[in-house]
Amino acid sequence: MKRLLTVLAALFAAFMLWAQDPQYDALGAKLEEYLAAIAGEPVAVQNAECDFLIESCQDSLVRQFVALKLYDHFLRSRIMGEDGVAVHLADTWFIPGKVPMHSEMDLLDAKVFAMFNRDALLGAEAPRLSLLDPDGNEVDVPVPGSYTVLYFFDTSCSTCRLETPRLCKFLKETDFPLTTVVVYTGIEPEDWEEYRSSSLDAPGLVHAWDPDMDSDYQRKYGVLQTPRMFLIGPDGTILGRGLDTPALALLTDRLSGGDEYVYGTREGTELFDKVFAGYGDSLEASDVLEVAGYVAERTLGEGSVEEYKHMEGDLLYWLSSRTGEVYKEGTRLFIDKYITGVEGIWTTPEDTSKVVSMALMMKDLLGRTPVGSQLPALKVHGEFLRKPCLFRKASRKGSFAIRKADYLVFYTPGCGRCEETLTAARTLADNRSKVLLVNMDDLFTSWPAEAQLLLDTFDLSALPYVVQVGRKGIVEHRYLQL
Repeated sequence: MKRLLTVLAALFAAFMLWAQDPQYDALGAKLEEYLAAIAGEPVAVQNAECDFLIESCQDSLVRQFVALKLYDHFLRSRIMGEDGVAVHLADTWFIPGKVPMHSEMDLLDAKVFAMFNRDALLGAEAPRLSLLDPDGNEVDVPVPGSYTVLYFFDTSCSTCRLETPRLCKFLKETDFPLTTVVVYTGIEPEDWEEYRSSSLDAPGLVHAWDPDMDSDYQRKYGVLQTPRMFLIGPDGTILGRGLDTPALALLTDRLSGGDEYVYGTREGTELFDKVFAGYGDSLEASDVLEVAGYVAERTLGEGSVEEYKHMEGDLLYWLSSRTGEVYKEGTRLFIDKYITGVEGIWTTPEDTSKVVSMALMMKDLLGRTPVGSQLPALKVHGEFLRKPCLFRKASRKGSFAIRKADYLVFYTPGCGRCEETLTAARTLADNRSKVLLVNMDDLFTSWPAEAQLLLDTFDLSALPYVVQVGRKGIVEHRYLQL
């Protein structure tokens, strides 16, 4: 993986030598590919790759664009722990002044973000706190030799009103050995006492607060809002941050040796085979969302986050093996709404490695030259088919503009489906359509740069791949089955 990313970074560096357009559209697209490729990698690897990429920029404006793009991505990442990369970028590049931000206000925001997060990153040693219990006795955090849940809340926080009962229910039901320190962030003892008696009813809770803010817990643990939850190991290492109760349950299950869910099993495949068979030939891309929406309603709608992840993850795996335009376009909509488009669900390393990374890869491929976009002004080597007449042959080989064809057919020799598609393509040509056949094997052998350009432009992860082209090179359909 490291070698692949380094090569990719080198390609970016070469591009940066001449990228001077202030919009940097092509560079931005390349960076999105890069970020998808390193999703789920350890933070140390992501830090090193980002540093290498920024250092490779020879032009100061390009370096600023790349650094800010990376910072914004990791700042907003929904994957637990990746905000640590944003802290690293702030500390390494922006705060020392090596790369300027757009404004002094942006720089101030970056300084505040780093200040309130750098001490409690995933995998770091948990900051030590000395708090007070309701009787004024000292409470030390984390608890030595114990798995410690550290839960910051406020009595006036509406989100806490939802999260606190979930946490208490989990603590009542789990067999995992936990010491749970619930920290009141307010300063009103009467409100705290009422909340303890009415809402914090799980056994063995350790109640604490710091009304004078002597411990500096806000900065050390980044408590700028509530609720805020951490899981700390017996050795004092932060195992989870920014958790909700379902994420805490999954982490403790993994720590106790619980079985990880296996996606794409035969049972899951058979289930969705039956579901989609009911649509028959009338299936539309929106029907994929209908199925996913029903799954969400019956799982997440009834409070089962794990069932939601398992079912939607199984659907993603099932869709990854489907061919045809309807399934592909439906998959793109599904990923945007139910995988990358939901907050606080896909938060664990297992989610990242098994679902999110796969979804990002698929989204990248599906986003290449979508329906409605204009084909780039490329010429490629291939065989151009059209209905013969007195002055022209049915087939010519050479280099042709892809916008001039009605159909583009990318294929590889020896593939059964490719041979069937080629036969159908020649029939299209006989019916007055202009068809460009592109043999990807030949292209990689004789014109590798051209082949690589096509890989960057189209989703050629599975062949044959057929695109229907309209006026002015606009993509009308893709993933066609002729």
